[in-house]
Amino acid sequence: MLPIKAAVSPEHVDFKLKELLQWFESTSTLPEKIEPIVMLRFLKCMDYDMNATKDLIQLNYNLRNKNPNLFIDRNMDQEMTAKCLNVSDLLILPGVTPERHKVLLFRMTDFDPRTRNSVEETKIFFMMADARFTEPDVERTADDSAENAGVGISDADLADGDVQIVDMTGYTMRHLAYVSIFVLRVYMKFLQEAYPSRLRAMHIINCPSILDKMMSLFKPFIREDVYQMINYHTEGMESLYQLVPREMLPVEYGGKAGTVAEIKQKWMQIMRDKSAYLSDERYWRVTSETKSRWSWF
Repeated sequence: MLPIKAAVSPEHVDFKLKELLQWFESTSTLPEKIEPIVMLRFLKCMDYDMNATKDLIQLNYNLRNKNPNLFIDRNMDQEMTAKCLNVSDLLILPGVTPERHKVLLFRMTDFDPRTRNSVEETKIFFMMADARFTEPDVERTADDSAENAGVGISDADLADGDVQIVDMTGYTMRHLAYVSIFVLRVYMKFLQEAYPSRLRAMHIINCPSILDKMMSLFKPFIREDVYQMINYHTEGMESLYQLVPREMLPVEYGGKAGTVAEIKQKWMQIMRDKSAYLSDERYWRVTSETKSRWSWF
């Protein structure tokens, strides 16, 4: 059970958000722009601690700019990225769990190890995450929308963390030969230390017989507290249904959230709609001009 957090008034959140936006704009080691909802995610992730939020933001953009091939130089229409989008499904499922967690699901659709590309898979994951982070996690009802007409995004619209489901169907030892250790290290560091949403649980389903050998490759890059969040479902889906509401899952997994194709198409369209934002370096890159904006003060 998660600890009960002390309530934070909307006025207090709004005050902190405005202060952080001003700090971001005046900090030379950060990009030029940030969406307020993204800033709110950083703040909520760190339980509204201002100093911890600033540290998280600095680390996030520092890692991005050290690895621009993964986090900045991206376009979903690039040939390699487009190919990778077709051989895997990365889904952000509708709604949130009763604990207010957002559920993500990843699976391969082409089992040929030669189709794997660590750089492109990582790039796609964070492109989708960055697109998602500009959208509310909790869909407002018609009554909510009417009541909050004219009111901006609030922390009540955001999930309290993420739950990841990884479907291991089709994985073999041959796939490990196509895993970049460098990319894996960066991916895990960013996800565990710089990501503006806390990982609450990870579920591994359709586990292959070689799972232990595969996890031995990943374990050196996984913090112990994160490793303890991993649940292995080795005897069907019933144990998953006890931890993740069945109705939130795609039809193919026994749920009612729509088919995998429908959910994927929705998020592909959202990424296309936000392509200008995702490729606008003013949101991501720290440039020499950015660094010198305030040097004369």
